[in-house]
Amino acid sequence: MRSSMAARMFAHFVIVIVISSSIVGFVLYVQSSKEVDKQTNELLTQIVDNAMNHTDMYLKKYDRATLSMLTSTNVKEFLNLDKNNFVSYFLSIRPIKEKVIQPLFINNPEISMVYLLGYNGLSIYDHNAETDFSHSVLLDKLESLKEITNNDGKLTIMDWSFLDGRLALTRKISDRQTSKVFKGILGIELNIEELTSLWKGIRLGETGYFYIVNDNGKIVYHPKTEMIGKQLNEKLLTKLKENQNRIFNYKDGIERVHFNRRSDYSGWTLVASLPLDELRAPVTNIRKTTLITCAIALIIALILAYRFGQSIIRPIKILENGMRRTEKGDWTRVAIIGRTDEMDRLFVSYNMMVTRLQELMEQVYAEELKNKEYLLRRQAAEFQALQLQINPHFLYNTLETIVCYAVVQDSQEIKEIVRSLSYMLRYSVRADLEEITVANELKHVLHFMNIMNYRLGYTFEVEVLIPPDLLLKKMVRLTLQPLVENVFKHAFPDGIESHHQISIDAFIDNDDFVVTVTDNGTGIAPERLMDLQSKLSMQQTHTHLPEREAREGGIGLLNVHSRIQIVFGDKYGLSISDNESMTGAKVTLRMPSKNGEVDLLS
Repeated sequence: MRSSMAARMFAHFVIVIVISSSIVGFVLYVQSSKEVDKQTNELLTQIVDNAMNHTDMYLKKYDRATLSMLTSTNVKEFLNLDKNNFVSYFLSIRPIKEKVIQPLFINNPEISMVYLLGYNGLSIYDHNAETDFSHSVLLDKLESLKEITNNDGKLTIMDWSFLDGRLALTRKISDRQTSKVFKGILGIELNIEELTSLWKGIRLGETGYFYIVNDNGKIVYHPKTEMIGKQLNEKLLTKLKENQNRIFNYKDGIERVHFNRRSDYSGWTLVASLPLDELRAPVTNIRKTTLITCAIALIIALILAYRFGQSIIRPIKILENGMRRTEKGDWTRVAIIGRTDEMDRLFVSYNMMVTRLQELMEQVYAEELKNKEYLLRRQAAEFQALQLQINPHFLYNTLETIVCYAVVQDSQEIKEIVRSLSYMLRYSVRADLEEITVANELKHVLHFMNIMNYRLGYTFEVEVLIPPDLLLKKMVRLTLQPLVENVFKHAFPDGIESHHQISIDAFIDNDDFVVTVTDNGTGIAPERLMDLQSKLSMQQTHTHLPEREAREGGIGLLNVHSRIQIVFGDKYGLSISDNESMTGAKVTLRMPSKNGEVDLLS
């Protein structure tokens, strides 16, 4: 089933457009996804880093605030008091509260309570919140505070506090600033609302949130108040520890994306969490937009491709219909579309071509009808004129009778002459144009020379230089002997001398098989040579020669030339020129080389 050119063109347009749109859409989607992931990573990293930096700065402020207490003389004396010296103990309480604790409250109003707990069993505390609290509570927690608080004297963030909802900070202290022998614990508890207001300002979309967890998995901060102080899911805590400083997915009901960093100062892990669907929403929107845009562009492109294809195919179909009618002999001309483009110019050229073809075909038909019968008759006449039109059976029987008389009279010369003549007659009177081998032609020349030698009175040998591998090449019957006879007739007008020579040679010239006959006779006068060449040229173009000239010399040069052309075509035939190496003439027969080889005829 033949496919339509319009369908193929439209299919190619569709393939190109679909592939191009797919590649553009795919690359756009992949790049957009990468950019969204990159921006999300940067955003979460920036949010968590900012929160961690602000949190650390907030906590370091209280680290510096507590350092002022370590340099106080009253605090040092308190740490060295005897547990049983109640007078000194009560006397030290007032100065410490007024000179150390109260300035701390004034400078940091968010502090709810400050306490000083010595290893000597004494304690001092002060708070600005209404609560029931006693020294016994502090002393009961002394050993626990020793274990929890850092042994290097750095600030420790507690998991619990004496006052509900407060952030507890503690550190071990000594009576000398450079001493590592600790004698007590300094603690402050502050209202965490200021810090949580900082964390609440972190926005992570509609369902995303920010939370803080310590190393033990206890939630320090969460947007949902009820989650603060609770233990984080063990699997999620493990995931957080395994994926520090990078994004990972965790599914707990819904799949969420987490990013976390651990603060070396506070020991807290700050986590930003976003639902994966919400995170992928921009990419999904980009994908939908890309698909919709590509679909719309594809539809528009297909419509334009179809219209463009039709604008090309429609004129081609008009031309096709015109050509089909022209093939049937109806010389159809197509109407100009009026677009003034290449198609109109093609239509004009087509109409001009049809007009010229019609005129040419009419001329050809007229000439063929006029000359068909004439050409057939002429070819038959030329063919018959090229052969000897005598009764071959009568001549052959007559020659055989002469041979019998020669035998009776014991005349060997007459016998050989007549027998050679009979062979030549049998060879030459064939009425067809059968191709014959070079060897057979040479055999015919041999019989001719046998007769000529009796006529000359002595033996004259023709020099044959043809390579053995060319003896089976085909050539036209009766072409070499007429040339040799022509040499005897025209090249040696004063008789044959011992230095006279006739040579027959052959060679391959590209795709042509060339046979030459040369002599060292008197040569050809320039006027005569030009006349012969002109006649050969006229014969090649099938110009009719006067009957007298065509028949002059019997089966002569023009005869040979004509028969070669009849067999092999007009590009082949006979040519004549001066002998290049000596005096005399050179006749060249040119025939196709690839005309086959046959077995040597006997």
